[in-house]
Amino acid sequence: MDDNRRYYSLDALRGSMMILGIVLHGSQWYLTESPGGLPIPTDPSTHYIFDLLVHFIHSFRMPLFFVLAGFFTSLLLAKRGLKGTYINRVKRILGPLLVSCLTILPMTLLFSVAFIFSARFGTQQLLPSAEQIKIFSAEINAAGMPTDQPSLAHLWFLYYLLYFYLLIPLCQLFAASKLARSTAFSSMLRSPWLYLVLSGYTVMTLWFFRGGLLFEGFIFIKPHPPSLLYYGSFFVFGYVFQHHRAILQTFVSSLRWSAVLSAVLFPLAVYTTTAEFHATEVTLPIHSLAVVANAMLTWSLIYLFMGLFLRFFDKPSEWSLYVSNSSYWVYLVHMPLISLGAWALLPLPLDALVKFVMIAAFTTLTAFLSYHYLVQGSWIGASLSGMRLHHKWPWQAITKPRPVAPHPQG
Repeated sequence: MDDNRRYYSLDALRGSMMILGIVLHGSQWYLTESPGGLPIPTDPSTHYIFDLLVHFIHSFRMPLFFVLAGFFTSLLLAKRGLKGTYINRVKRILGPLLVSCLTILPMTLLFSVAFIFSARFGTQQLLPSAEQIKIFSAEINAAGMPTDQPSLAHLWFLYYLLYFYLLIPLCQLFAASKLARSTAFSSMLRSPWLYLVLSGYTVMTLWFFRGGLLFEGFIFIKPHPPSLLYYGSFFVFGYVFQHHRAILQTFVSSLRWSAVLSAVLFPLAVYTTTAEFHATEVTLPIHSLAVVANAMLTWSLIYLFMGLFLRFFDKPSEWSLYVSNSSYWVYLVHMPLISLGAWALLPLPLDALVKFVMIAAFTTLTAFLSYHYLVQGSWIGASLSGMRLHHKWPWQAITKPRPVAPHPQG
């Protein structure tokens, strides 16, 4: 496989996964039960479909992100060297993170807190009272959640990437080692049994989390070691995959069994995770089943989505290029928009499905319109994409597709 080729399929995949955040975070306000049994209030209108959506998306979206981040970091390193890679990451990740912490994050926290307190106390106010803060803080503390740590909300993803970039020299050493270059290692990565090896490793890193899902610890400024280990492992796997790109064909050839296995594992993972959250006393068998089911589901879905995009989207397309180039901006701004919409709709007696569609439509339209007309050709777009872009809407483009801009992860 040529080092200089453009991975249109993987560009489209990571862009799609970023935009999938609209579905994930829009769903979280309408769960029948708060994530992980945590005392986070939801809208009075709920629907079980959102519990299923959150579990499904949460089980693979971020692990897949970090696999792709490691893959494209390895490509970037080959093109720019270690120094050039770190300079690029400072400009494309650290810079937007710092600016977003001063602009987007305050709005996200304001509207999220407004929703949470309004839902908890049956009010419709933007700022909670001191008494409400005291009551809710006591409930959060009783559940074991910290109230003294600043939250990064959805920006934790960029924050954790900065930690994982520190692993690049170690990844380089491993990639150059005799083990990584051995025939046996290459054969293992091409083997269908690799799925079980990867799942087995993920079982160990998931063991620290209730129900086999990550719902706690990683959104705060203080690093959460179990989350760093879990997500960092996927980053390293992605880096290694780039050096053994024959595994990409393995993903394609595994489409059928990964789809069937995902369909079988998903209800099992939901059942075992729910059983652990509802258990008055968590036992080793319950926890073990939940962790194993979710670890295997994570990798079956990674295999499935990697295979699907490599099989059907590995070619230039105005749609995929537009999604890839706009996704960073959509990711940054979607959370305050979703939280604002959820808070505004909170007192309305509408069905949860109707509210969700309204919020998703509002967020999608606002994010893409702002990108198209205000961001892509501006200095903001240049800082996010590495260049000023002037996309037409995909359905208007009739010229040969333009090269995709460098992505924030690679």
